[in-house]
Amino acid sequence: MNHFFKAAVSVVTVLLVSMAIHVFCNIRGINLESVPTTIVTASFATLIYHILIKNEKKKDDRE
Repeated sequence: MNHFFKAAVSVVTVLLVSMAIHVFCNIRGINLESVPTTIVTASFATLIYHILIKNEKKKDDRE
């Protein structure tokens, strides 16, 4: 269950940052393409999740 919460935290973090970027760009009149934005958002969420899990694995290896 611990992995589920780490995944949820990484997704929520990336989505909040993505929303802020989209709001800023929409205010400025910049249109962001949905497909590249989705790919980048999913990649960053996966990257953050793997970093969190890697830190946990290092901790488990020390014990």
